[in-house]
Amino acid sequence: MAGIEKIKIPVRKNELTLEAIKPYLPAVFEKFCDNQKKIRHFWEIYENKHEIYNKTRRYEDDSDINNKVATPHLWAIVNFKSGYALGNPKEYAQTEEKQTDDIKYLNKYSKSANMRTIDKNVANWVYATGVGYYFTEPKSEIYDPETEAPYDLWLRPADTCAKIYSSYNGEEELFDMLVTSYKKINQGKEKEYILISLYLPDFYYEFECDNTIPNTPKFDIRADKTKTRPIYKKLPLTEKFANESRIGVVEIGETLQNAIDTIYSNEVDNVQDLVNEMLIFRNCVLGANPEEKARNLRDAKRGGALEIKDPNPDIEADVKTLSTKLDHTDILSLMESIKNELYATCGVPIAISDTSNGGNKQGALQLGNGWENAYDRLLDEINSFLIADYKLLDKILTICKKDPNSKLNELNASEIEIKYNPNMTDNMVSKSQAYQTFIQCGVPSDLAIAWCRLSNDPVTASRRIEQYRERLAQEQQVINNSSQNVDNSTNNGTNNA
Repeated sequence: MAGIEKIKIPVRKNELTLEAIKPYLPAVFEKFCDNQKKIRHFWEIYENKHEIYNKTRRYEDDSDINNKVATPHLWAIVNFKSGYALGNPKEYAQTEEKQTDDIKYLNKYSKSANMRTIDKNVANWVYATGVGYYFTEPKSEIYDPETEAPYDLWLRPADTCAKIYSSYNGEEELFDMLVTSYKKINQGKEKEYILISLYLPDFYYEFECDNTIPNTPKFDIRADKTKTRPIYKKLPLTEKFANESRIGVVEIGETLQNAIDTIYSNEVDNVQDLVNEMLIFRNCVLGANPEEKARNLRDAKRGGALEIKDPNPDIEADVKTLSTKLDHTDILSLMESIKNELYATCGVPIAISDTSNGGNKQGALQLGNGWENAYDRLLDEINSFLIADYKLLDKILTICKKDPNSKLNELNASEIEIKYNPNMTDNMVSKSQAYQTFIQCGVPSDLAIAWCRLSNDPVTASRRIEQYRERLAQEQQVINNSSQNVDNSTNNGTNNA
């Protein structure tokens, strides 16, 4: 496993000019093409375009039986992981040290920019290919700052862009590159072009080339394709990954997925072969020559019937089938074992249907299904996600503060907490019972919530539980006081009488 390689050049950020980077652009583009090839391969597998579709059967050139079953395990794994992390939208919250109304506008702008959907789609690219990209730019048209975000936010497919770093400092971003291929008519003929866009902090450059990928284009600057970026100095791309190696689950699980597809497809072939059992001909003449024999045999297998003429009346002719009993037990056991390995390796729980030995034990089922592993893996992935999230937040706040009518002038990225809200509803019966036991033993509520993994924010959850209990106690006190007043009034009436 290699992951998606970071593209680096020996240029420092304080030396960044077109003249400084131009000698390295052919090598940058070549590395981009290498990454692009891998990314497209992983994305195709995610879309269920598996290696199994190249399957052939040895010695069966004329057979119609060649099943190609692509089981969508990797598709399901990618969608589970992105849904687990971002099925509930992430939230922006201010630290307790500083509280303003600006945070309301930040969350409102996120909703306006369709952040939830874009987050989920970017996560799909991250998990499938190893990297995902946001594209952010100031809004070009007039907008209402009360309800609309002052920025545009898009998903950029990972096979169409790249972020270039300094080899002197691996975390220092130099420029962004976008590559778009298209066709247009040139001198009466349709020709394929690629458009390479370079975003530097201060300048934008565009190269139109009639070369097709992966040929290295000529980086000749045209004056009309150069412009400054005076308003917004941030680079538009934000690169997201789940681990430093930039390895997605498709790369991790590809060979296991191929093994499952192969076993499944071969088993279906075997079933069909059994239905179309081999014919055994005894003392029969199928043809005068090999070609005629082969043709008659194919016709017999396909038609399901055969007319036999006894070549010798003294010798009995006979046709029967060679019956084979298939035992699927070992094959299915092997396939199940490979599937379990695939899901465990990718950090995804898998359904367990075995309810023997006393039925379904809730706690054991949770661990057996891999929820523990899935949650621990998710926490590591979220830590990597947050690197990109804070970079994106910084760009968003920079854009917002450029507007004199901005509602976010008092917000800084360092004062904001980005909260992920993974779905924590698995085995709620078992978790709630464990929580009640901890509370009865005197364990603090926030600690019990954390131990039982009832919430990704135990402190806030505990505070809301306490507020709810206080409100119930107050309501009960009002009811008790009201009842007491009624009783006193009744008693006073009786005494007066």
